[in-house]
Amino acid sequence: MKSFGLIVVMGLATTLTAAENVSYYNQVRPIIQKSCSGCHQPANKLGGLVLTEFPAILKGGAKNGAAVRAGAPAESPLISYLTGKSEPRMPMGGQPLPAAEIEMLEAWINEGAVDDTPAEARAPQVPKEPPTYRQPPVVTAIAYSPDGKLLAVGGYREVLLHRADGSKIEARLLGRAEKIHSVAFTSDGSKLIAVGGSPVRFGEIQVWDVAKRKLERSILATNDTFFGGSVSPDGTKVVVGCTDNTVRMYDLATGEELFKAGHHEDWVLATSFGIDGKRIVTVGRDRAAKLADADTGAFRENVNLLRDGLNAIVRHPRRDYVLIGGEDRVPYLYMMDRPRALKIADDSTLVKQYEEQKSRIHALEFSPDGGWFAVGGMSDEVPIYNAETGERQATLSDLPPGTFVIRSAPDGKTVAVAGFDGNVRLFNPADGTLVKKFTPVPISASEAAE
Repeated sequence: MKSFGLIVVMGLATTLTAAENVSYYNQVRPIIQKSCSGCHQPANKLGGLVLTEFPAILKGGAKNGAAVRAGAPAESPLISYLTGKSEPRMPMGGQPLPAAEIEMLEAWINEGAVDDTPAEARAPQVPKEPPTYRQPPVVTAIAYSPDGKLLAVGGYREVLLHRADGSKIEARLLGRAEKIHSVAFTSDGSKLIAVGGSPVRFGEIQVWDVAKRKLERSILATNDTFFGGSVSPDGTKVVVGCTDNTVRMYDLATGEELFKAGHHEDWVLATSFGIDGKRIVTVGRDRAAKLADADTGAFRENVNLLRDGLNAIVRHPRRDYVLIGGEDRVPYLYMMDRPRALKIADDSTLVKQYEEQKSRIHALEFSPDGGWFAVGGMSDEVPIYNAETGERQATLSDLPPGTFVIRSAPDGKTVAVAGFDGNVRLFNPADGTLVKKFTPVPISASEAAE
């Protein structure tokens, strides 16, 4: 009888008897996560080895090839390094794995190194048919194409491409993510980047060829959805916020994770590149707007004075200024470059503090020339302010509470607003008049009547 006694993995006690095969998902994966994944992950991959996903384990590193060789634990580099037969012994600088854990890994490899991850824990396949809607989903992602002809709207497991005036759906782009939290076109309009995921399952970045309506790449990572994706000015990278308090950067051409930065202390909800693409500012529930290097993720400093949780950020189109807002209901305009040495409780980067809103802020947007900005949140209005004077120049009224995204058309003559009720409203920002309201997803007549 093969017995490994009582093994404690990730806080759970597990006993294996002769009648059972070793489970990769329930027993092996937690051991690797606990002891190996910290160094062997996409952002680190010591020795070229990634151990965060099963396919990567089979692929192995640059030096030794596959980390495990099915049916041959003695020939598997994973076991050789964990037992000290190969140097350096792993985990590097840590305590050796308990003998019972190594025996379990050996038994799993000897049994064929099978991946028994259940279907519900795997990322779903891209659906073949568009979803059917009984009611419109909450909208948190919209974006105009640079030429102003298309309006992309995030739906359920899809992005819908509309004519910019909302008159027709031009395409339905189907993906794995249940929820799309942000969409953005590259500056040349050739690519559409959709960022989202499925809660407590995975985050996804979709890279679409706009002309061909073709999914070029699906980047899956983490165990939860991504937030606040921003595309670099040159269209080569995307930065996202995560629920594990990290900020991650990905190469859009290869899907490679370029860095994972852990300088936030809570969920990261929104991101923005500087004008030249060399810096990023990220905000989240930890109240901080954090400035970091866009190449390495290295933290530079907090841009703002900490007040309350932050939900939204938008960069001024012509200056390295960022407008931020969140739980304290006040929009703040900050410069990214500090005019003097940092001091405790320093707010020297503050350019202007604007009018307090009726409720917490979830959406911000500048006009293309930076002359005005709009503020949305849980109230029934979206005020539009003169960015220089702070005076309110128009109000988008009669909105249902819950505006989660605002986007200006490239010519600045239309502003699109969407949120909790699932509809998209197009306004004239000059006087606040409603131009059009439309439901971005097709509603099934038979199901809507039920």
